[in-house]
Amino acid sequence: MTGLRRRLFTAALLAAGAACSRSGAKANDSAGAPGDSSATSSATTATTPAPAASAPDTSATAKAPTPARADSSASSATPRATPSETVLTGKVVAGGLAASPTTSLQVEGGKPTTLLGPLEPELRRLGGAVVWVAGTPGAGAPNATFTVSRYEIVSIDGAKPLVGVVAARDGATWLAMERDTVKLLTAPTELTSKPGAKVWVVGRRSGKEVTTQTYGIIREP
Repeated sequence: MTGLRRRLFTAALLAAGAACSRSGAKANDSAGAPGDSSATSSATTATTPAPAASAPDTSATAKAPTPARADSSASSATPRATPSETVLTGKVVAGGLAASPTTSLQVEGGKPTTLLGPLEPELRRLGGAVVWVAGTPGAGAPNATFTVSRYEIVSIDGAKPLVGVVAARDGATWLAMERDTVKLLTAPTELTSKPGAKVWVVGRRSGKEVTTQTYGIIREP
């Protein structure tokens, strides 16, 4: 009787173990079944390629501003020379003796150049001013020479002057320049009494009027 019970108990244990094995196999099969939405979603996420990077929107790229064009009518400290001209810039130095005056141009870093030509008397009156001169270089003693065909005042005592011809009109004194005409306020007698004289004027300008501060006679009328 004891041996029979042992066999029955052993058989029961074997049956229970077989049942557990079948239950585990079913569980494994259901986890990998096609109907498992979590497994499908995971596989899809892993295999979906990343979206391609979009090209930069060139229409939104700011364009560089167009540089402003220089005013060609404005006077320049270094004018463009013609093929037959040479241009020098420097300070006017009036020297020599009363019987034999000389006018030269002191170019920075160079030797003085003696100025010649019909415009030399005007330049002599501008002693100390910074000017540019255009013309033809030459040779001579003691310094090289330069025949001036045209010139312009760059500055007088650091200020850019107005240059023109004195004119009297409607009881007032005016300065007729190359491209403009202004009324001279508080003009001294030396200017008001010399219509036709070529002069330079430094002053405060307001529209078409200039309050005269300093001036000089370049050429008598």
